[in-house]
Order: sequence, then C-alpha cells, then structure tokens
Amino acid sequence: MNLQPLDVGVLILYLAATVWIGVHFRRRATRRLDAYYLADREVSWWMVGLSGCSSYVDIGGTMLIIGVMFYVGIKSVWVFHVAWGFFVMAMFMAYQAKYIRRSGVMTLAEWNATRFGNTRDTEYLRIAIALFILLQMILTLMYIAVGTGKFAEEFINLPRWASTSLVFAVVGIYVTFGGFFGVIWTDMFQTVLITIGAIGLSIAALQLPDGITALAARNPEWGTLIPSWNLWSDYLGQTPASYHQYFSFGPLMVASAVWVLFRLLAGPLGWDFTFFLTTKNPRAASLAAGAWTLGHTVRWLIAGSFLCFGVHFLGSTASFDAERIMPLVVRNLPPVVSGVFMAVLLAALMSTLSAIINVTSGVILNDFMKRYLAKNLPERSLVRMGMIASAFVMLLGCVMSFMYEQIVSAWELLLYVMLTMIMVPAALRWHWWRFGARAFLWSMLASTGVVVIQKVWLAELPLHWTIIFLMSASFGSTLLITFLTRPAELETLVRFYAKVRPFGVWGPVRREAERRGLVPPRDAMPKLDMANAVIASFFQFSLAVAVFYLFLKEWANAGIWLLLIVITAAVLYFTWYKHLPSPDEI
Repeated sequence: MNLQPLDVGVLILYLAATVWIGVHFRRRATRRLDAYYLADREVSWWMVGLSGCSSYVDIGGTMLIIGVMFYVGIKSVWVFHVAWGFFVMAMFMAYQAKYIRRSGVMTLAEWNATRFGNTRDTEYLRIAIALFILLQMILTLMYIAVGTGKFAEEFINLPRWASTSLVFAVVGIYVTFGGFFGVIWTDMFQTVLITIGAIGLSIAALQLPDGITALAARNPEWGTLIPSWNLWSDYLGQTPASYHQYFSFGPLMVASAVWVLFRLLAGPLGWDFTFFLTTKNPRAASLAAGAWTLGHTVRWLIAGSFLCFGVHFLGSTASFDAERIMPLVVRNLPPVVSGVFMAVLLAALMSTLSAIINVTSGVILNDFMKRYLAKNLPERSLVRMGMIASAFVMLLGCVMSFMYEQIVSAWELLLYVMLTMIMVPAALRWHWWRFGARAFLWSMLASTGVVVIQKVWLAELPLHWTIIFLMSASFGSTLLITFLTRPAELETLVRFYAKVRPFGVWGPVRREAERRGLVPPRDAMPKLDMANAVIASFFQFSLAVAVFYLFLKEWANAGIWLLLIVITAAVLYFTWYKHLPSPDEI
C-alpha cells in the first residue's frame, strides 16, 4: 500500500515537530553529562510520569499485545502481568522509584558503589553490569525493530531493512542532539498525542456492532478471566506455533509466579532506572512512578480498540497473522485519519527508542569511556562521543532484527534469556544484607551458565519447565555462592540501609542502624512498602481488566472492576501517598 498524500503530510508535520524539539534542546543538553543524560536532575514528577507512559508504548510491543489478546482472550491480562512482569510498574510506584532516586548516581552499574562500597570486586561488577545493560539494550532495540519492520512493510514500498532504518534514523536525530531534555519534552508531546488517539479510537471502537464481542460469542472461554489449567481444546489448531506455549496456561502461570517474584524484586534493569534519577527528589520519583502506572492504561485502550477494529475489518477467525492486526487496521482507515494514527504509533515507537538509546550511550560513556578509555576529555567532547555511540547502537540493533520474523520470539529471548542472567542476583542486592559484590559477579556468571545449559541441552523443554529450571538452578547457585563469599563492610551496609531503608533480610544491619540513631526503632516503612506493593499491583491489574471488559461491553463486570479501582485508589491515598518522602529530602 502506498501512503496517501494527506497521510504523508500529517507524518511530515509530526516528524518536523519532533526533530525541532531535539534540536531546540541541543545547546542546553550538551553542557555536561548530567544535563545530557539526566536533564540536570531537575525534571518535574509529572513530566517524568508522562514521558514514562509513552516510553512503554512501542509499535512492536503493542502489535504483540494485540496478538496475544486475539489468541488468548481476556486471560492474556494474566500473561502480561505475571508471565511478562508488567507488575514491575506497581513496584516502581510502591517503593523502588524512591530507592533509586536516593542513590544519586547516573547509571545502574554506578549504583553498586552505594550498596557494596568502592572495592575491586565492585569495580569488576560495575563492568559486568554495564556490559549486561549494553547487550540488553541492543537486544531490546532488535526486538523493537522486528515490530517496526512488520508494521512498515504494510505501508512503504521499501525492503524491510530500509524502512526500519529510515524510522531509526529519524529517532536518532532528536535523541542524539537533545539528550534527556529532548527525550522528556518529546515524550510529553507524544504522550498527549497517544492519549488523544487512544481515547478517540476507543470511543469509535465501542460504536462498532461486533468488535471483540464476536470472539467471545464464538468461544465463551475466550471471555473468561478465571485461569484454567489448559486453554480450549482447539487452541493449538487456531494459533501459530510461536504461541503454542500458552496452551498449558495453568503450568505456565505457576512457573511464572516464581519468575515474576524475582523480576519484581530485582527492580528496573534498563532505561526505566534512569527516568527516576532525573527527578528532583525521592518524593517526585514516587509520584512519577504513580503517574506512570496510571498512564499505562492508555496502552490497553490502544490495544483493545485496534483489536475491536481488527475483528470488524478482518473477521474473528485466525486466518491471518494477529501480530499484523494493527497495521492492517490502519490501512483500512480513511485518509488523514490513517495518517494521524500512523503519527500516534510512530510517537509510541520513538518514545521507547529514544529512552533506550539515551541510556545505552550513557552506559558507554560513564561506565567505559569516562572511567577507563577517555578520562581526560572534557565533558562536551564526551557528550559528542555519546552521540556517535547512539548511532552505532541503533545500527547494531537494526541489523540484528533481521534474525526474527515473529515479535513474540524476540520478546521471549529478552524475558527468559537476558533477564535470567541477572534477575536473581539483582533481586537479592536490594533485600539481603549477606549478598556481596563478589557474590553478585559470580552468580551472574553462574546464571549465564544455566542459560547456556538450557539452550544447548534442554532446548526442547516446554516453556513452563524451562522457567522452573532456569529459576531454581539460578537461585540455588546464587545461594551457594553467597555463603561462600563475604558480604560488604558493615559500615557500607549501614550507610546504604539508613539512606534507602529497604525491606527484606536486613536484621544485623537494621539493628546497628537503630543503635546509631540513623533509623527509627521498629521502623514501619519497610513493611508498609511491602503492603503498598501488593495494593498497587492489584490497582494496576484492575485497570487492565476494566478496559478489557469495557471493550467486551460487559458493563456489569466493567462497573465492578471500576469500583475496585476507586476503592484501591482510596486505600493507596492513605497507605502510599500520605507516607511519601518529604519534599525536603534530596
């Protein structure tokens, strides 16, 4: 399909506005590294919240979500939150955002010094984590490029590599020149555009005579939220092989419950870590995470409305690749409307890419160039080197994307290969005083070995058994390594605990901090953080379920879940908002 001239005009206007923002902030961003990568740590919480919302909404991810919703039904909400770890946003809101902001560092790898002290083991660990983050971001760019290519193929008469490269090049201009100032302001602009588009399309979808109600009418189990041990009998015959792992729904949820526990305790392991460092103080970081959690509802509106139009235009049978529903729907929209929604989806893609690229180049500069390879260069020169690093990372991710045809395959590589390498040790660093820098380093290597064993000798295991093997082997080896190595110095641990006040197994450290008067006796905040994590998770889950029932036009169920949202929000006001850190805390 060739784009209509009016659609092209809409896209040109959008891209021009986006690039102008990046260029406009170039001078302010290139003053020094804090300005370029963390926006001088002066960003208001609502700006970070809006920016985070759009950074979690990309074309490939949304196409994948629509595909899973089409094949699995409303039970897909369990897949997103348990098997994929979307509950992590509730953890940011409950406590992790303030933990991160209290560190005052610039990168995730640099954070280790605040937890483990400035030792040789910490320095080795910093390099290992920086390498992990770098590889993870490149693979994330690869996964996003797979979806971008599948989307662009429907509109541009260019090979997949050319269309993907074109989109990545436009993104690179504004993120490379604008740094995090450009990212924040452009993401705000894009969040407004995405929200307007999502609400407008949702209203139109609810006017359709069929929509996803046709899917529920054809198969009642499709519209049932309660988990079942297996999905319906003809599920395997209706779905491509890359989605067959969801047939064993009960075993997958049981295995994923273990996986997601460590995923949530590990905290942010990518660009989201940096978002909270840009805020003014820990209170602002928590508020930004709250706005982020609430604003993520826009993604469900986009996915649900496109799914409704997909069924309306294409039918309710699985005679097509459901990952392509979104571009196929856009093709069927009238001129100008089609261009507007292409701009909306491009905005979503660009927000995610910009955040990833900015953080990746920040890791290259702060954890490698500035520390080892270019110690004496002025910061303005380092920023320019970061621009070059951004371009290289984008090119590498784009090239690697051609190894995959299905988005879900690239996504599961990230979840069950990359994250497994660090997830267990990343969780223990926050919640167990005994876990030291050397234990972190060696347990990362051991977990990587576990992944290699699974891929080489156990590749035919079903997904749920794969998860159980990966998590049990990684946790067992990490425990053994921890008891064979030393913890950090008590002075370092006390300083960290007094500043962050995390929950978990911190008994000896907590008692010493109380003895010195650094934390109040019987400090209730760690337990309250745990409670808020559970409450915020239910709040986030309810938002997704309510939207799904809304598109199913099951008004009674939608009303019940909306009522639960209101009640949970009222509880969070007293348990979370009233106990946020003081505005005076820096």
